[in-house]
Amino acid sequence: MQSRLLLAAAWCASLVPVTGQAHPHIFIDTAFGLVFDDSGQLSEIRIDWTYDEFYSLLVIEEKGLDADGDGTPEPDRVAAFAGQDVDWEAGFPGDFTLVQDGRTVALERPVDHAARYEEGRIVTSHTRKLETPIEVAGHEVVARSYDPTYFVAYDVPTDPKIVGREGCEVIREPADRDKAREEYGDKLAAVDTVSDPFEVIEIDDIGILFADRFVVTCDAPS
Repeated sequence: MQSRLLLAAAWCASLVPVTGQAHPHIFIDTAFGLVFDDSGQLSEIRIDWTYDEFYSLLVIEEKGLDADGDGTPEPDRVAAFAGQDVDWEAGFPGDFTLVQDGRTVALERPVDHAARYEEGRIVTSHTRKLETPIEVAGHEVVARSYDPTYFVAYDVPTDPKIVGREGCEVIREPADRDKAREEYGDKLAAVDTVSDPFEVIEIDDIGILFADRFVVTCDAPS
């Protein structure tokens, strides 16, 4: 992911010592909506990412979004940034998963990109269409927003929305983050002590331990 490399380079160049719990490095508030088609099947996910203020500043500087240097990026330049934070060529998978009955649901690449600047933070939006729409009623459907490597920490401060269908709800099952930190805290801290800032310490799918589960349910069609 291009943005992860951008932050890693900026962090190393700053020469500011990092103390305490050093991992992750980017913090994103996620909002998403589950969109159903006319037949009542789940067909796409609409996603907003609100980046933390520090990373937003890095993006503004790196991408030249504040041309006049007045401290506020120009709206047209921010809009032109849309889509640059989802870099498939760099192996970035989208950091959003959807599972039906234990099987991963394939999502297409993001479309409908947009970007804006709000209260000191960069906000980007995109849509992930399901390769094949799925029925939710009678199935266990679970959505998560997370980075498997936990380089990026995703929070979902507001409950997801249901669009296009009645009789559906989303139940949040919070992650036990304290337990995850207790078990993996030393390994997470070790990520920032390696000599090569781009070296990856493998902890298989650690990000899922910090990710809330969102269980989607729908009434059976009448």
